[in-house]
Amino acid sequence: MNVKVLALDLERTLIDDALSGRPRPGLFNFLAFCHERFSRVAMFTTVEEADAREAMTDLDRAGHLPPGLLDRLEFVGWSGEFKDLTFVPGAAINEVVLVDDDAGWVRRDQRDQWVPVAAWDGGPDTELARVQVVLEGRLTGSVPKAEPGAAAADGGA
Repeated sequence: MNVKVLALDLERTLIDDALSGRPRPGLFNFLAFCHERFSRVAMFTTVEEADAREAMTDLDRAGHLPPGLLDRLEFVGWSGEFKDLTFVPGAAINEVVLVDDDAGWVRRDQRDQWVPVAAWDGGPDTELARVQVVLEGRLTGSVPKAEPGAAAADGGA
């Protein structure tokens, strides 16, 4: 699979919510993997871009982002009822992978490009480590898709 863009949801995927901005357990390691392995990393969120940028800047200042990620982080502008992967500039649908906790935002005809993640509102969690394994599999073609929550069940969340 030729993945050009990793598109990440923000709330309940990377952080609890944009107001408190608490980082999900394992966030730094997960984002370091994303920064290293994907040529493009983008935020694809329902949060207004200015608020999402502020939340990511706060995470960066607190040391939760790997050096350099914030500078190259893209923000996908979109409208409508779905996070349509055609909104990602410079990439075909099959070149984008979306990590999101909410199936309701994912177009049914683009579900093959979606890596589900269990929603997080706080507490112990190992879900980002599980998602990293799934993404590595997508990059190498060696691991089948996995359902959200598999690692979370083991992590006590």
